[in-house]
Order: sequence, then structure tokens, then C-alpha cells
Amino acid sequence: MAATRQTVAQTLEEVITWRPVLAPVLRSFEPLLTAQEELVGELAENLKKQGVKLPQSQAERMEQGVSLLADATFAGFAPAVRTSAEKLLPLLCRMDAVVPYKAAFTDFFLKSDKTEAQKIEELVAAVVSGNKKEIEGLAEKIGVDPLVLHFAAGFVVAPVLHALTVLVASAGDEAPWEVGDVWRQGYCPVCGALPTMGWMDKPSIDEKNAFLAGGGGKKHLHCGTCGADWKFRRGACPACGEEGSGVMELLRESGKAAHGERLDWCTKCKSYCPGVDLREREFVPNLDALALGMMHLDMVAARRKLKPVKPSFWNMF
Repeated sequence: MAATRQTVAQTLEEVITWRPVLAPVLRSFEPLLTAQEELVGELAENLKKQGVKLPQSQAERMEQGVSLLADATFAGFAPAVRTSAEKLLPLLCRMDAVVPYKAAFTDFFLKSDKTEAQKIEELVAAVVSGNKKEIEGLAEKIGVDPLVLHFAAGFVVAPVLHALTVLVASAGDEAPWEVGDVWRQGYCPVCGALPTMGWMDKPSIDEKNAFLAGGGGKKHLHCGTCGADWKFRRGACPACGEEGSGVMELLRESGKAAHGERLDWCTKCKSYCPGVDLREREFVPNLDALALGMMHLDMVAARRKLKPVKPSFWNMF
């Protein structure tokens, strides 16, 4: 029987109950994260109608570590990005850093001419590839601070990429990167981004046979950029690829206060990835909300001079 999945609001409420000190930060981002969550289903339907979907997977390329969107042009993505921007820009523009660029962002994301559509497609490609120079170039063209464009674009583009991943999951078949364990990389099989966090799965129960159950505890990584999840080796570092005894160490609070939350860090490259052991939680949290809700562990990592596998606005101290 599948465990109950929490919404963004439920996950953040649970975190705030355990750690009230984080409430101001979590409450400020809750509307944005909730809006993103609500957008995914709508965008998935729109993309499906338009015939936009992930490129066909090829086992050989995946075995070589080539993510599905590695060569994508993102042609036809502009309408979905506009839909996302229409809902998210008003929320983003409540933030002090974004306010000065409200007019520029509105012109850029919500205009319907072909030139702006092409720039939007270029921005999606830059977000997926992590190409900072491309983002800086676009920021100069539209007259905004590159860091602010990177921040806002990440929020606006993510629901569109999540929708693509949802379409694969809703097809009912096993995800192509899970078939035959062809994907063994620490970066995302869909978009190529490094993971925002990891998770250990719960024991599984065969609903057709109550006597058949899996022990759980397999490690997975989660991509905050496109929402994909994939299995990964416990003793390997997703950042540098080193593997073996003594490579990965574990940091966590003692006792029940941990709630399954942890930091897996690499003794070789000194990078870390937050994680959660779902065997220690009643419900499955929204992982994108929980990644923000574990910023107290990011602070611990920063004090130990560790660096995040995936830099985000909440973990760069």
C-alpha cells in the first residue's frame, strides 16, 4: 500500500511544528512553492495537448551518462513558461530583490512575439544546463541583475520541467532511467542537474499478496529542477563519483528529533547532500518543500566547511 503523500503546505506545517524557528522563512516561501505544486498538473495537460514531451530514451546513451534533455532545443516551451510566469510572477514580485525588475520580467515572460519566445526557450536551456554565461547574457539583454534572473527563472521554469517528468510517470510504465538500472550517475537522468536531496524508501507491500513485502531502505536522489527521482548507490558520492568504504559519512541529530533527516557527506570532495529516511516518517513529504525545511542541517554543514552538492538560495551561507 502506497504511503500518504503530503502537499507543500502539510510538509511545511510539520517542519514548523518541529522547528518553529524556521517559520518566518518557510511561511514566506510557502505561497510560491504551493503555486508551483498546483501548476504542475495544469502544465502537464497543456504539454500533452501540444505534443510536447521528453525525448525518447536510448539505453546506450543513458548507460553513457547522457541525460534525456542534454540535446533538447526546447522549441515550443514558451507558452507553458508563460502560463507558469502568469501565476508565479505576482508572488515573486513581492520579494525585495525582485521588485525593481517587475516591469522587465513582465515584458520578458508575458510578451507573445517570436523574439521573446525564442529568448524564453534560450532561458529554459540555460536553466537546464546551468549555463551561467547564457543567463548573464540574457540578463543584460532584458536589463535585470543576473542573480535575480537566475533566482526567478528557476522558480518559473521548474513547474514546466516537473510537468514533463509527471507525464512520464502518468504513462504507467517504469521510468526509462529505471529500466535495467541503466542510469548510474549522481546527476539527474532527465535534465542533468545535481540532486537537491536524497531519500531512503519505505518498506513496500504487495497489495495482491499480504505476505510479500520489501524491506525498504533503497537510496534515491531527487532533482529539484525537474522533479525526477532515481536510484543511487549508498556508498557513492553524487558530486565527485568516488565510491567505496569510508567515502560517504553521515551527519544527523540524535534521537527522535532527527525525524529521519540527515546529511550524507563525502570525505573526498567535502560536498554534502541532505536526505530523509522515509522509514522513520509516517508520511511521504513533498521533497521540494522539505529540502528548504532542512536548512538547519545546511547551517551545520556550512560550519563544518562542507559545500552543497546542489547550491540553492537557502544553502549558500
